[in-house]
Amino acid sequence: MSIRGLLSGLLVCFSAQLLTLSAGAIERGILVGAREAALAQAVTALSGNFTIFNNQAFLVEAGSPALTISYRQPYLISGHNECGLSLVYPTRLAVLAAGVTQSAIANYRESTIGISIARELSGKLSAGLLFNWFFLNFPEIDRFKGSLNVDGGVRYQWNEKLKLGFHWKNIASSKIETFQYSLDFPLIIRGGASLQLTERILLAGEIFYEQGFGSGVRFGTEVILTDNFQLRGGLATNPFQHSFGFGYRWDTCQLDFAMVHHELLGYSPTISLSFYFK
Repeated sequence: MSIRGLLSGLLVCFSAQLLTLSAGAIERGILVGAREAALAQAVTALSGNFTIFNNQAFLVEAGSPALTISYRQPYLISGHNECGLSLVYPTRLAVLAAGVTQSAIANYRESTIGISIARELSGKLSAGLLFNWFFLNFPEIDRFKGSLNVDGGVRYQWNEKLKLGFHWKNIASSKIETFQYSLDFPLIIRGGASLQLTERILLAGEIFYEQGFGSGVRFGTEVILTDNFQLRGGLATNPFQHSFGFGYRWDTCQLDFAMVHHELLGYSPTISLSFYFK
């Protein structure tokens, strides 16, 4: 990348952050998972391979070990990417999961490493915790600073078709401080529901609140067109975004793709690939 390209990319990235914050609430975190993106992140009451970062309590629905990788290019900015990897492993007593994410532009990086555990508490109730280490690199001095954050979630099975989910992000966190600034991690509260309307139609929605920024709503729907092909769409407010995508399953693999459109910043494509182990 040329110096001019690097400076342009950093300027666009910095402007994107300012515009997004002024438009309303935005979670501080790295967004991974194409299915989640296509559903406008309305996934507090849904299971999935990146549930470790959304609502750990829904990990109890994992039927087999799974490995998933994800790649996202925010707003199609050249050289800017967000990657994620999750590993889910059910055991007899609980479901264990590990996840890694990274957001990078040029030689600047933000990374997380998370370990999660989820367990059923009763026939309808389950809970989960995530211990997440956040790292911020300072390329000018070649050093990292980190913070330990704790997230928690609850899952409630209302009936065969309706599920409720509640999640608290950054329940406990430690700030990152430098000589120039102090980085605080805001408390984010999400509550949502998912409804299996028919065997082939899934509806999901949630309300979220981020400390210091505000609140908003998200909606998503998934339609199973064939046994192997799924079509998805979503809508979110604050900031306003709409999304669409699809998934294709063959044997023990799943491919997912999503495109998200921000009202000011444009499109962000995401692709994920999952492997299931019997």
